[in-house]
Amino acid sequence: MKREDYTAVAKSLHWLIAILIFVQFPLGWVMTGFSGIQKIQAFNFHKSLGLTVLGLMALRLVWRFSHPAPELPPSMPKRERAAAYLAHAALYVTIFLIAIAGWGMISASKFPSSFFEVALIPKLPWLSGLPASDQKSYEELFKTMHMLLGYALLALITIHLAGALRHAIILRDGIFSRMLPRFGQDARSLRTALLILGAGTFSVWGFGEARAAEWSVDPDKSEVTFEATGSGYDTKGSFKTYKTEIEFDPDAPDQASVRVTLDVRSASTGAPDVDQTLQSEDFFNPARYPTAEFVARGAKSDGDDGKYVLTGRLTLKGVTKPVTLPFSIAIESGTAAVKGEATINRLDFGVGPETVAGFAVDKDVKLTIDLTAVRLDN
Repeated sequence: MKREDYTAVAKSLHWLIAILIFVQFPLGWVMTGFSGIQKIQAFNFHKSLGLTVLGLMALRLVWRFSHPAPELPPSMPKRERAAAYLAHAALYVTIFLIAIAGWGMISASKFPSSFFEVALIPKLPWLSGLPASDQKSYEELFKTMHMLLGYALLALITIHLAGALRHAIILRDGIFSRMLPRFGQDARSLRTALLILGAGTFSVWGFGEARAAEWSVDPDKSEVTFEATGSGYDTKGSFKTYKTEIEFDPDAPDQASVRVTLDVRSASTGAPDVDQTLQSEDFFNPARYPTAEFVARGAKSDGDDGKYVLTGRLTLKGVTKPVTLPFSIAIESGTAAVKGEATINRLDFGVGPETVAGFAVDKDVKLTIDLTAVRLDN
């Protein structure tokens, strides 16, 4: 009997999604044991893969409707046919639900998430607009759903694999072979594919190996300040609330990783009128852009001992521009004192007009960091 295969697109989507899910399970188990920035990176990688699976599943569903699956052989009993259709439907629904539950967790969380460190993952509008207490409740709900659906998916995958192996080894009715790539019918190619999958699994287990020391900033001994000049008068202020993710080793500065997220709503100069102006649409516009973020990878030595230059990207009011931050670091007994200063053209980011009430305001703003950090493994 002539065997009908799935289309090449269906096969590709099936195996790509299978590999991603194959990676997601061990990653989900081990990432909770990480710490510091490695934990954040692992969680973001897990989220990114999950949303990738969601997109691929949507594409696969569209393709399935436009290109129906090959018919099951007439010799298959009706009960087995019904069970096969039900199992496939359960797999589809569960994969969709577990990915959506993960997206719900992201949307209800107060922390931002990045898609493969390229762009922020958008939050579901109806969740992100809720009060903080309600968001916390939804986050716990979606977390529980995500976990339970994970166990359900693992059980369904086990049943799916058992059924596939039954058709391949015991019944030998060609059903299993319909989803194999053409090269997969060759035993050597199949062994090679299994080795690649195995290597991918071990790479996940090695994901937690830190490349540089991780640091935790002490907010009581640190500050991020800014200074602007207008008509000869200096205005100084600071950001009271910010989050940092720092990975740095003086012996390997090129492996440095820095992410600083500023809550622009916490900007304070001590002058109520100035603070109110900073929170207006013309300046920070926190109602639309509540945070500013500086992200950088890799630092270069500035020649002098303990001095480096960090070049990254600053995102402010939805605008992203390169920013260079020279800094110095002195480490003693696991504690680091970091000082840096950068000049930013506020007009590049659409922050404030050139004049305020007829007074010229300098376009350049000096941003200064003075941090005290402790090694997480100290």
